[in-house]
Amino acid sequence: MLESHVVLFLGWLFCYAIHSLTSGQNLQNKLGLSQRAYRLLYNLVAIVSFSGVVLYGVVIDTALLFPPTKLTFYLGLILATFGIFIIKRAFRAYSTLKFLGIKKEETELQTLNTNGLQAHVRHPLYSGTLLIFIGYALFNPTLASSVTLIALIVYLPLGIKSEERKLIETFGTAYLEYKSNTPSLIPSLLKKKSKDNE
Repeated sequence: MLESHVVLFLGWLFCYAIHSLTSGQNLQNKLGLSQRAYRLLYNLVAIVSFSGVVLYGVVIDTALLFPPTKLTFYLGLILATFGIFIIKRAFRAYSTLKFLGIKKEETELQTLNTNGLQAHVRHPLYSGTLLIFIGYALFNPTLASSVTLIALIVYLPLGIKSEERKLIETFGTAYLEYKSNTPSLIPSLLKKKSKDNE
């Protein structure tokens, strides 16, 4: 049973590595694909790899870490639902059809979005995903769901660093300033004072 959970953990890390390594412009240029074709390929690979790891996590023999209670059931459900809500709200900043590669992207200059949820956290999609995984680990407290959560927690600092390296290349000092004033995953209760107000 332990071996299957190690495979699950490595499967998640492989899935996340594929996500980070294939999300940049460099690979698109090397493959010589249009933006639309690349987005379609990228999302197809992401869906297949993610679905494969999820399916493996469902079918492996796993044990409960602790008996579920009404508290863990409802708390897990609330956290996961809130995570889905955050992801849904974060996607308002993007065109879903363009993100999936179904609709062609205009060749206009990219702008840094710091409105909506992005005004409070730099990576709301990751924040929502983390809440979903924590919620699921409470809702269904198996070893497999905990391994899934641990793999995400291990990946997040690396994934964020990789993504932000690309964002700094694209937006330069504008992103560095945004990064210094906005938390990564968890909104700050105390808003930083801008330099203009000091």
